[in-house]
Amino acid sequence: MQLFDTKGRGIDRVTENAVVFEDNHYEVDCLIFATGFEVGTGYTRRAGYDVVGRDGIRLSDKWANGLSTFHGFQSRGFPNCFHMGLTQSTLTVNFTHLLDEQSIHIGYIVGQVTAAEAQTVETSEEAESAWVETIRTLARQDDKFRAECTPGYYNTEGKSSAATDFTGGQYGPGPIEFFKLLSEWRSEGKLSGLEIS
Repeated sequence: MQLFDTKGRGIDRVTENAVVFEDNHYEVDCLIFATGFEVGTGYTRRAGYDVVGRDGIRLSDKWANGLSTFHGFQSRGFPNCFHMGLTQSTLTVNFTHLLDEQSIHIGYIVGQVTAAEAQTVETSEEAESAWVETIRTLARQDDKFRAECTPGYYNTEGKSSAATDFTGGQYGPGPIEFFKLLSEWRSEGKLSGLEIS
């Protein structure tokens, strides 16, 4: 077995029995295409559509210079629209656990709004701004790592920017603290930071 470094550029081509990189042929018996999934690119590319909110604003335009949410779930100007995944939330080794925690939180909000016989829910401007500042303040300070890391979704393919890349948009203290924060928010029962009507 041999390991070779493509310096983050990938291979040049595949022949009948080898992979080729910088004119070197590396013979293989089996080639597994483990392309994984697309992460860290614009959501419109992955989803194939754009979300249009109040007054015709597109979510892609609002997020063009970085995400802007409250707890990662809602963005001002897009009532009744919830986001799941890595949008200014946290990262876990068990992504299903993350989605489960997020489902519990969204279910709670929808339940409270329904119980209040309201029609819309969205974040307040103040809560969204405060959360963006929380993310910026608590995001991991690992600029050196991101700059030296092999290009990938962790550092926006080598064009790292703490405001917009994968690690800079996460809740720095980690998943346990993030889930605790959400649980405590729900326990207050006030829907602080949300506007319902």
